[in-house]
Amino acid sequence: MTMRDPQTIAVVILGVFVAAVGAFGLDRIAATEDAVAAGIQERSPVTAGRVSVEGTVRVTIQQGALPDEIVDRLAAAGVVEDAESLRALLYFTSTGGLLRAGEYEFPLNTPPAEVVRRLRVGPDLIERITFRPGLRVQEIGETLEREDLFTAAEWQQAVAGTPPRPFMERETDFLGFLMPGTYEIKPETTAADLLAAMLDRFEEEVTPGLIAEAESQGWSLYEVLTLASVVVKEAVHDDEKPEVGAVFRNRVEQGMPLQADPTVQFALTLGEGGPASVEEYGWWKAGLTLDDLGLDSPYNTYYYPGLMPGPIANSDIEAIRAVVRPAPVDHLYFVAGPECDGRHLFASTLDAHNANVEIFRASSCAAEE
Repeated sequence: MTMRDPQTIAVVILGVFVAAVGAFGLDRIAATEDAVAAGIQERSPVTAGRVSVEGTVRVTIQQGALPDEIVDRLAAAGVVEDAESLRALLYFTSTGGLLRAGEYEFPLNTPPAEVVRRLRVGPDLIERITFRPGLRVQEIGETLEREDLFTAAEWQQAVAGTPPRPFMERETDFLGFLMPGTYEIKPETTAADLLAAMLDRFEEEVTPGLIAEAESQGWSLYEVLTLASVVVKEAVHDDEKPEVGAVFRNRVEQGMPLQADPTVQFALTLGEGGPASVEEYGWWKAGLTLDDLGLDSPYNTYYYPGLMPGPIANSDIEAIRAVVRPAPVDHLYFVAGPECDGRHLFASTLDAHNANVEIFRASSCAAEE
């Protein structure tokens, strides 16, 4: 005789069990429905989010949640159509005590047998990774490989094989269009899926209204992203970004060079000597020399005034907004502050700036450089 899985047996006899419950069982369920719902609301051992656009519901089951609580919450969330079918399956397979706590994502109307299988196996293996602002496309690939999520080659293949989005207009380089932040990596997620998610978030955060606001000021989206990539590399604190954005916008509008070190760091990684520079100094070389500052590159904002040809990094929404909505100041200069906390001293004149430079040079922060 062939042995069968208990879940399979339970599915076969499920209809018989439900019929046997009869009116008494249904009345009992109806009488306790409000009490169960109130208990769930009070203790919240099982919580469910809203239905996503993909028709899925995220459910979190806390340690110690009772099988009945789990069943009722899954039914209320639309994960299963018939709570009693799921309850019967748990009873006949004796798996009520084997359900694992954790975070799950279920499609609506999931078959009871699939719900039980997943709850026995355990939570979905969801990894989360956070990309800080100011990374280049290649650095994202290196981060993914370092975290053992994808290889850098898989990421690069996704970049090469993904067509540009309409909001990118004629640009084909994703640099500047990949929104930093925290992303989920599920077992089925591919590198191309992650790239698409970063583009989706960019489109959600950089709204048509924000783009129209920039265009009304004579700035295209790509120009905004280009300058924002300098802001995000220079400003550590979000509350300083509008002031840093004001400095650079004021310089552009007055025909002054930006004189931003990150643009030189970017320029050093280009051309024939780029790979050697990256290998020796990384993507962002610290301690730039006078020779570095004199590099003849359109990305060297000490050498050429105005904007670079394109972004040098991926900016967060705060840096992008800082370019579109800069602080209402006439500052043209800034230098690192004396507290070594990533903040800056701002000035509107060269004399005031030189005084701030002396403040910095006299600080312990300067001594550490």
